[in-house]
Amino acid sequence: MMTASSETFKLFVLRHGQSELNHENIFCGWIDAHLTEKGKNQAKNTAKLIRDYCDTNNIKLPEIGYTSRLIRTQETMEVILQSLGKTGKFEIISAVADDLQNVSFPTISSQEQENGVIQVLQSWRLNERHYGSWQGQRKPKILEQYGDEQYMYIRRDYNGKPPKVDLNLEMIQENNEKGALTGYEFKEPNRHQKYHEEEAKGEVLPSSESLSEVVKRMKPFLENIILRFGKEQDQDSCLIVAHGSSVRSILKVLENISDSAIKDIDIPNGIPLVIELNKSDFGLVRSFYLDPESAKINAAKVRNEGFEKSP
Repeated sequence: MMTASSETFKLFVLRHGQSELNHENIFCGWIDAHLTEKGKNQAKNTAKLIRDYCDTNNIKLPEIGYTSRLIRTQETMEVILQSLGKTGKFEIISAVADDLQNVSFPTISSQEQENGVIQVLQSWRLNERHYGSWQGQRKPKILEQYGDEQYMYIRRDYNGKPPKVDLNLEMIQENNEKGALTGYEFKEPNRHQKYHEEEAKGEVLPSSESLSEVVKRMKPFLENIILRFGKEQDQDSCLIVAHGSSVRSILKVLENISDSAIKDIDIPNGIPLVIELNKSDFGLVRSFYLDPESAKINAAKVRNEGFEKSP
């Protein structure tokens, strides 16, 4: 592996560890699923890979973290930081796209720095793609309903988009929840409660998304928060814990992947990817997985989801 340059800004990017719904072969989307034990172990392994890489290349550990607003990314980040001997100070960035460039870099006290506290900024713009009416549904069931071609088009094509969800049903939280009285076995949290800060700022949140729409809502956060803070603070690296679709979106923007080629990119759970950019202009230098063999094997498993029986 080539030695990392201090003239580059390195993004350690990963899809969260395995969640309870990943394990069940279910479209998770904006549903808040917790990590499984396997997912927590993947996060611990991620921390080891990052530490080994930083030690080998004589660079500092990531100086700031970013997650989506979904609990599985926060839990992954917490396990990684704990394994690195650090603690996250979580803060929600709720500004609309046009105001992101006006958000100031959050401060951490010297005492917090000494105690290993780092800022972790959270944004819905890093959320998983909203899978509409597919959300909470088992992948083999959707595959059977739509057929191979349409299933893969909606899952992987840049403009493929599931039908919209009925949010009036999706967000009902039943007392002593035991199942699908509303037709939805798993549901996202009531967004007027979970995302009240965003809605108060005027954000219009989706009820279904294509990957192209994920790119559109993610790109302003990448450019005006992650990359801007990296430049202003002269950071060497940051840690981003996101989702399959939001990681694919980051790759598409930074690596200039074509609309047609992005359908062939699959993101495995819990294996860190390093995206190295020139500090001067954020031009791409290279990108690579810290465990490329495992990434290749597990990315293939992601592509085949729905075609194999649930574990």
